[in-house]
Amino acid sequence: MCFGQGKTSKAYEPVYSDENARFLSEYRFDVSKLEPVVAKPHSPDNRALARECKDVKIDRVYVGSCTGGKTEDFLALAKVFLAAGRKVKVPTFIVPATQKVWMDLYSIPVPGAGGKTCSQIFEEAGCDTPASPGCAACLGGPRDTYARMNEPQVCVSTTNRNFPGRMGHKEGQIYLASPYTAAASALTGYVTDPREFLQ
Repeated sequence: MCFGQGKTSKAYEPVYSDENARFLSEYRFDVSKLEPVVAKPHSPDNRALARECKDVKIDRVYVGSCTGGKTEDFLALAKVFLAAGRKVKVPTFIVPATQKVWMDLYSIPVPGAGGKTCSQIFEEAGCDTPASPGCAACLGGPRDTYARMNEPQVCVSTTNRNFPGRMGHKEGQIYLASPYTAAASALTGYVTDPREFLQ
């Protein structure tokens, strides 16, 4: 029915537009023609197609926090790892957004995985053990913050900001991407269009 269902014990009434509502504009997109995009350092506005960045060597992948740490994000990550059937080439950090998401990683079977959960697939792929829910390296934080970039590394991240110092080191380079692109990049060690693994 709606996002709030099952998330609260309080009564609520969903809000919908009127049946004959008029909108300022309406857009239709043929999503089959869209391509995976990344945001290059140091701004979310610095867009490029993932395939245009295929020569960018990376040092790590970070999937999680509030923006990219939902159950659906981790299912997407697992889907690419399953399709590839091989291990990651760079350290890959997993940070669920909430305790519920963390529990989902250990309890929800991934479709097409023979009953395996995300956590099992991540372990088989060589990812770091899923961390406790939270912000972790997304906010930089002190040097001992989980997955913080303490050196000038290149990271593909599913977080929402990539300005200098955001994940730690001020010379770090952060490429913002979808969980699909993050997974593909973890498997190759380069910014990678995930369609290479999903076709």
